[in-house]
Amino acid sequence: MQSWAKRGLQTALVTGGLLMLGTGIASADEHVNPDTPASPLDANVTVPLEIDNNAVGTPLGQADLPGYKGEVSTKAVTKPVSDALDSASSPGSGTDGIGGGLPSLPTTGAVPAPLAAKDSARQVSGGLTEGGFTTTDDILKGNKVVGDVVVPIQIVDNAIGVIGDAEVEGGTHDQTWSHNQDIETTGEDSSLAGNVVSLDWALPVQIAGNGGGLAGGTGRVVGGSASQSTTETGNITTDGEGSALSGNVVAGQFATPVQVTGNAASWIIGNANSSGYEAETDATSGGWVETDGDDSALGGNVGAVPIALPVKVNDNAAAAWGSLANSNSSSSADATAGDTTPGWSNVPSYVQTSGEDSAVAGNAIVPQTADVANVGGVAASWIGLANTGTEGGTSQSSTVDAGGFVSSEGEGSAGGGNIVDPAVAAPVEVTCIAGTYIGSANVASCENTVDANAGDGSHTTGDDSTLAGNIVNTQAALAPEVFGVAGSHIGQATAEASETKTVTAGNYDGTTGNDSSGSGNIVQVPAAVPAEVFGVGGSFIGQGTASAEETKVVSGGGGGNTADDNGFLSSNLGTVPVSLPVQAFGIGGAFIGQGHGAADGDTTSNAGGDVHATGDGGAGSGNLVYGPVSLPVQAHNFAAVLGGITSGKGTNLTDSSAGGDATANGEEGALAGNIVQTPVGGAVPVTGHGIAGAGIAEGDSVSDVLSEAGGDATTTGDEGAVSGNIIGAQALPIVPVTHDAVAAAGLADAEGANTVDALSGGDVETSGLDGSLSGNILDIPAAVDPEVFGNAIAAAGGVSETEATSMITGQAGGDSITDGSGEALSGFNFHHPLVFVIPVNELEIPILAIADENSEDNTEVNDEEYTRAFTDSVGSEMPIDALPALPFGAPAVPSLNGAGTLPTTPAIGGARADGPQVATLPVQVAGLTALKQLTAVPATLPKSELPELPGTPGLPGLPALPKTPGLPGDAARADAPKLAQLPALPALNGLPTAGKLPVQLPTAGALPTAGNLPVQLPAAGNLPTAGALPTAGALPVQLPTTGTLPVVNNTPAMPTAQVPALANVDSSPLSMFQRFIGTLTGKKFHTM
Repeated sequence: MQSWAKRGLQTALVTGGLLMLGTGIASADEHVNPDTPASPLDANVTVPLEIDNNAVGTPLGQADLPGYKGEVSTKAVTKPVSDALDSASSPGSGTDGIGGGLPSLPTTGAVPAPLAAKDSARQVSGGLTEGGFTTTDDILKGNKVVGDVVVPIQIVDNAIGVIGDAEVEGGTHDQTWSHNQDIETTGEDSSLAGNVVSLDWALPVQIAGNGGGLAGGTGRVVGGSASQSTTETGNITTDGEGSALSGNVVAGQFATPVQVTGNAASWIIGNANSSGYEAETDATSGGWVETDGDDSALGGNVGAVPIALPVKVNDNAAAAWGSLANSNSSSSADATAGDTTPGWSNVPSYVQTSGEDSAVAGNAIVPQTADVANVGGVAASWIGLANTGTEGGTSQSSTVDAGGFVSSEGEGSAGGGNIVDPAVAAPVEVTCIAGTYIGSANVASCENTVDANAGDGSHTTGDDSTLAGNIVNTQAALAPEVFGVAGSHIGQATAEASETKTVTAGNYDGTTGNDSSGSGNIVQVPAAVPAEVFGVGGSFIGQGTASAEETKVVSGGGGGNTADDNGFLSSNLGTVPVSLPVQAFGIGGAFIGQGHGAADGDTTSNAGGDVHATGDGGAGSGNLVYGPVSLPVQAHNFAAVLGGITSGKGTNLTDSSAGGDATANGEEGALAGNIVQTPVGGAVPVTGHGIAGAGIAEGDSVSDVLSEAGGDATTTGDEGAVSGNIIGAQALPIVPVTHDAVAAAGLADAEGANTVDALSGGDVETSGLDGSLSGNILDIPAAVDPEVFGNAIAAAGGVSETEATSMITGQAGGDSITDGSGEALSGFNFHHPLVFVIPVNELEIPILAIADENSEDNTEVNDEEYTRAFTDSVGSEMPIDALPALPFGAPAVPSLNGAGTLPTTPAIGGARADGPQVATLPVQVAGLTALKQLTAVPATLPKSELPELPGTPGLPGLPALPKTPGLPGDAARADAPKLAQLPALPALNGLPTAGKLPVQLPTAGALPTAGNLPVQLPAAGNLPTAGALPTAGALPVQLPTTGTLPVVNNTPAMPTAQVPALANVDSSPLSMFQRFIGTLTGKKFHTM
């Protein structure tokens, strides 16, 4: 078996053509010097092997397979070639052939005899002089091509039963490979020298602890552990200073472990089991890169590609056709590509180079990626039973790092010191999933932990240069995954999962472009996108139950800074940071079955940071184009059913941010320091619903979302031309659709709480003093909030109930400030915020059913509160004889000091309880123009307990009027108006006389009789008042007179007040329309 395995691997390497120089196979147990310097051409593929403790079950019994431990390598062929080239690189060290250098010249007869004597040669005028030959130290001029690929293979503790049974008691296995080979060379003051092409690839393969059963066979692994550690590293140092096409580096550094462990798979009445197995593998490759291209042409450039990517298939169970599979194992796979050393400003750096005073030198292209490909903790059955983690749980973990900080310098260069370093961190995972078709699948206590980091920041300079010191990159932190999901069809599936994940890509970018052209610019696209589905339970004629909890931090980029004085098309910055959590979790769904989902999510998503650009005294410099987007789109914790029972419960805590403050400067510049910004900060939560058709659905959600995009924008264009302007459209889309209950022939329940706090942009400030077309602001913050919340809708015998709260707070933009004389179109401020709030909230819509709404909402946008649209039924009108109500939110009419209490008027019915009462109005009423259509004034006065007026023979008698004590006959009030002669009143029978009153009553300008009052009452302004008047059921009876009007002694004069017109009188179609439009737009209309 050993010979077969060995020969097979040898054949594979030969036929694969793994090296361009030829292939060969050798088996060796040798000690590798970990610090062997690289030869000019050194390429190797090494395969360390460990095969042990594997078994196959047959009908005749168990076959224990032979093991092997050793190494297969190409060094038998590549080493002689490498040694020969190594010798050729030092020709002065030998005397024969290419292996030892150039052949020696003979010591005699080298020149013709007449010229052999030096003296004779000097005496010949114009003749030949003595020449010479100096051998080179390195005929390859320090150029190196180095490649090391190591593929450790570990195959241990596996059991497969085919018709028969196989059982393996797991052992303890440890495989370690370590090789470090630094590369040091130089091409300084040379040409086509000191260049390096390097490949370090660590590719361990681990297959351990797996059990398989086929056709009635059983494969079982009990306990055991396997460990792998693979290191293939080396730092690269070279130099191309003062050279041409020298000191350049192309490096590939890959760490890609492959792990297949702890799985159980069975087919056709098979049985597979992997219990208590532990597997670990880690791979490390490459190192840091350092070179220099100062004073060179095409020197010191770097192209480095670090890739860290574990590929994992662990802890899964699959059963089909009456089979059984169980896995209860754990695993970890780590990968590191590249390394760091202290660099610029003592920052740990992956790549360092420089291209000062050069041409197209010191540039760096460094794509960096840290990823994970993982399928783990999955239980799947097809007419079978599959379980993972049911006895002790399962766990998977990975720590992945790639690359690091990149720095260069391009001062005084043409096309030097530029950096392109896209960083991508994207672990892609499918974990902790239970799925079945006519069977059962269960995942219990499944844990997953990931920490992935790609790259870091970057820094360069482009001062006094042309097309130098620019930075272009994308910094993408992505987290696509599906975990903690259970689905069934004619079966039962359960999943229980938890996860902790941190994903980071890139960081801060900085450069300068002083006194330059086309230099020091930055273009970046930071992104944080956690996209996932978890905690979802669903079934179709079955039952699916899932629960999951997660803590996730995803961060891309860290802002940017570029500075310029006196530059042309320099130090501009364009960035679009995007934070976009797209998540679905805690969802239950069923069709003729049961589906239950529960999930608790805690997500932090951040993209970018503060940005800064200056263009003082520059032209086309220091401008900012800035478009941060923070928009969580989340559907979570709700349930929907058609014929069955379902629930969706849990919590959500999300903190999303994109960008930060933006600062620019265009002072004394032309087309400088301008800011164009389009922040979008909002949220789209869909949560807490219960939707039932012929079933029961319960949605229970508590959600808290914070979303921020951008920040304050500040610049200046003083003494500039077309500088320091700010153009912005700050968008605030908030679209909550939460906690609605919808039922048709079923029961639907929606409860919980939803909180959204969103911010888009901030204050904008600039100045255009002594500038031309500078310091202007065009800013249009726009907030849109179409909200659907807390509605109960039921039909056809359904019952729906909501009990929830909603709090929406939004801020679009802020204050807008500029300064300028207005001359030459400078210092203008066009700031126009727009708000559209369209709430459709808290409705009860029963149709042959029961709908019960018990919810409460509060929406505030730009510090203004917006109530729900349909507090009252649209179109309801005030009764014709009722008093108008104060508008929503209007304060009570203030009282007047010293005013006596007016009598009430119970005879006038229909007053609204929430309207102002007569008793609280001031006595003096000026201009009763707001009261319209008061046609229901009683024609007769109340008859009981009226005070008796003494001595008025000209008045007809009023029946049953009580006597009033004689009023003193003092002189008439000076402030009493002169009224016209009143017409005779109709006879009032039985009025007793009261002496000393004037017989002739003053007239009031053709005052109509009480029985025929007009609809429009005449104004009666500036009448005197008196306190402590007697009442008669609520109406005063004191009438003004001319001449000697009696007064009440010791009654202070009462103040008068102008009462404002009363709004909200829904007695006309216009007012109804105004009110409806007002609730939609947030504007308030007043009817005069």
